[in-house]
Amino acid sequence: MKRRFFLSITGALAWMLFSTIWSASWIRDASGALPPIYALGVIAGIALLPGYLMSAMFLSNLMHTHFGMVDPAVREPVTVLICARNEAGHIYRTIQSITSQRYAGTIDVLCVDNGSRDTTREEIAQAIVHLQRPGRTVRLLRCPIPGKAYALNAGLARIQTRYFVTVDADTRLQETAICAIMHRLLSSGAACVAGNLLVARADNWVQKMQIYDYLISIAAIKRYQGSYGATLVAQGAFSAYRTQAVRETGGWTQGAGEDIVLTYRLLARGDASLYAPQAIGYTEVPATLGDLSRQRIRWARGMFEGLRAVKPWQQPGVFGGYFEALNLSIVYLDLAYTGGFLVGVVLALMGMPWLVGLMTLLTLPLVGMGMYSVYRFQTRIPTLRVRNSAWGLVCFLVVFQPVQSLCSLRGYAQALTRRRLAWK
Repeated sequence: MKRRFFLSITGALAWMLFSTIWSASWIRDASGALPPIYALGVIAGIALLPGYLMSAMFLSNLMHTHFGMVDPAVREPVTVLICARNEAGHIYRTIQSITSQRYAGTIDVLCVDNGSRDTTREEIAQAIVHLQRPGRTVRLLRCPIPGKAYALNAGLARIQTRYFVTVDADTRLQETAICAIMHRLLSSGAACVAGNLLVARADNWVQKMQIYDYLISIAAIKRYQGSYGATLVAQGAFSAYRTQAVRETGGWTQGAGEDIVLTYRLLARGDASLYAPQAIGYTEVPATLGDLSRQRIRWARGMFEGLRAVKPWQQPGVFGGYFEALNLSIVYLDLAYTGGFLVGVVLALMGMPWLVGLMTLLTLPLVGMGMYSVYRFQTRIPTLRVRNSAWGLVCFLVVFQPVQSLCSLRGYAQALTRRRLAWK
């Protein structure tokens, strides 16, 4: 494991050195037209550092292409914890996707209603009547205190199995997902395992561009980090946990990123956090730019909450500390993108290609190669249904990153000022 990690880092550093030498004239020309510190900072943030990060991830993922076999005979009893607030339109189908799992062990679906004002409880009651069968039970628990962490902790107190899985109320699982994620958890001894989330529905361009965020970007990062037992986010939408490990950390804390904080704390115990690409869930994604912006602001705040809870140097493992420290560089990349690349595009359109020009285009082959390698890896998973959209891909390449960076910067600002978070 360490050998592959250092090989990927060495290759990425070599690429970064080559890129720095190659871009010397670009830096010199930009520094002649703009303040040198600004020019160097932007070029480092939009080309040199991203090149290092992408090449390290690309090289590592090339060395970790094996899926591993999933044992269909896994029989460990498991609880699936679903927390819901005003999810009447989704929760029945979510429960149905869980009770229909091809899993040899028993599954206890524990639904925690977090003060819903719609017919969520009625939908759960219908599931209890119609979806229960031998080996598949459905329970309803009420938690009137608003906040997802409160609901999760209320459910945690009622879990009687050694392992449990969290699933969002709007996430439907592929029929072998529980088997795949439980096999990964049991065979590794890890504290948690993140599933492979994909977009469930793409009715408009906002959702279609998110297809490739989940299919490529998020999956690549989780696969990279998980190869070294340090997946930084076992997302609440679909992840598996060792019950005692979560209880010993104190469960979830209320905030924008309760799943991020929990994962950081599990890593700080010396436990492993993994990724199971064959454990597939399909989740509902924001349908408007406003909803997408609010989601990404919340995710950015969650990253800061994780960093506040456990500092990179407090991680006992080299890999966990390294990946957590890299999260700090994301702040710099977002600043460079919004304050440099977007400005550079405007300048280029005005005939001044100091920051964005021919040299910037040379980064595209590396980006394209990395994206294609992840896409090919995902499409090799037998049970994964890939939903493609040419228009979605164009929007992902052109529109998504500006939205992501601008929303992230707003989220960072809210986290630093400790602005109160409203639970829906």
